[in-house]
Amino acid sequence: MKRKGFKGILLLLSMLFALTGCSVSEATQHGMAVDTIQTEDVLLRVDFLNVGQADCALLSTKGHYMVIDGGNNGDADTILSYLEGQGVEKLDAVVGTHPHEDHIGSLDAIINHFDVDAVYMPKIMHTSKTFEDVLDAVANKGLKIKSPSPGDTIDFNGLEIEVLGPQREYKDFNNNSIVLKVNAGETAFLFTGDAEETAEKDILQAGYDLQADVLKVGHHGSSTSSSQAFLQAVKPKYAVISVGVGNSYHHPEEEALQRLQSIGAEIYRTDLQGNIVCTTDGKNIAFNCNSVSGAEVYADAAKNNTPAEEVVYIANKKSKKFHLESCASLPDEGNRIYLEDREEAISLGYTPCGTCKP
Repeated sequence: MKRKGFKGILLLLSMLFALTGCSVSEATQHGMAVDTIQTEDVLLRVDFLNVGQADCALLSTKGHYMVIDGGNNGDADTILSYLEGQGVEKLDAVVGTHPHEDHIGSLDAIINHFDVDAVYMPKIMHTSKTFEDVLDAVANKGLKIKSPSPGDTIDFNGLEIEVLGPQREYKDFNNNSIVLKVNAGETAFLFTGDAEETAEKDILQAGYDLQADVLKVGHHGSSTSSSQAFLQAVKPKYAVISVGVGNSYHHPEEEALQRLQSIGAEIYRTDLQGNIVCTTDGKNIAFNCNSVSGAEVYADAAKNNTPAEEVVYIANKKSKKFHLESCASLPDEGNRIYLEDREEAISLGYTPCGTCKP
């Protein structure tokens, strides 16, 4: 190869990885091949956005787009900017796998900002302000939420998306997650939301063909998801974990990582690699970065062997903001409400402080 041509390829790769979160130096360090799937041959592209301890994925095929989950409330600007950067003007579908804030936090902003054909969410309600905001956005666009049933299929510009769960109504939100298998030629991608072992067992018993090349790992790599039996049925070659740096839950947990490694899955993590982009031409699969390996796989997982530090959240009655105990902007004692966890704060209508970012 001529030197000039090589420089041209490096320039092209630099532009690509600047958009996707992995530099050329990172790509060559991890052994990434220069010749990846050509743009004109891409049947499906999946961008796993780095939204911290939350989920958001952009699926695209031949100029058609859909979003699965919408990060936290504070991720709206990041997500909208990323989607616009990918040329998104209209979304065929928006999916909120379940109504926890770290999955639907910015769905209202997404729905309000883009033309949207359909919105899918499970048939469960939440009393949180975040959930109400999504309902308002759907109503403002003259749309109605669709709640798909197991066995339903969704057409995504010719690609078939199978609905595998939830198989029934569960008491907790996580197991009520919409589970989707996206078929693209001879390849498949499985999105599980925060579905845990109980929901996984029901999906297994339903007898679906669960084999998928790429698994969006359930519940940010929690040990309560990605059971051995489920992983053995899915047989993923690649496992993508959407997780926040230094999160208080100590996700991903060592047990889940060990199970993923035991079946030979290559592991990708947004907390270590930023935005993760995967493309397929229907036969081959390529990533913008190589999988993590060695000690990186278990980064922060060792902390799971010790009890997690208790996190105290303090809400301001007047401003309706909630803070970490260490925040410099705490309200006076008489104006405080002490909350057990972040989810409780969100469900009561409080929004995160922009300073301490709880």
